Amino acid sequence: MKKVTLIFATTVLLASGTGWAADDAEATIRLMGKAEAELPDAVTKEITLPEHLLLKPEDQVAAVEKAQKGLDKANERNDHRNKGQEQAAEARERGAEMKEKAKDSRESRGRSDDRPTPPEPPPGRN
Repeated sequence: MKKVTLIFATTVLLASGTGWAADDAEATIRLMGKAEAELPDAVTKEITLPEHLLLKPEDQVAAVEKAQKGLDKANERNDHRNKGQEQAAEARERGAEMKEKAKDSRESRGRSDDRPTPPEPPPGRN
């Protein structure tokens, strides 16, 4: 019953179009006014980083080299992971083969037709 009530309430809220938003909620998108549209600076304002945050050319080279080392290390780990997954798949295959052989062995052992006949008792013993 709770599901039906929840579905009904959700449908009513979606159909009303207002949902839980209040009238005083702040809009994140607004149309530009005529004055703003005529001023190109309002749209194409350039933002610059402070000087202490800018990288020097030698720092950029070091950052690129460090990034390349990280990429190489990640690729190496990926290769090791793939190799490990291949080894695990081979081990699972070997395990399945061993399981099948063990099953066949148990079945063969349980068959009475394959068992040898017991030896006859020595003469004089009954």
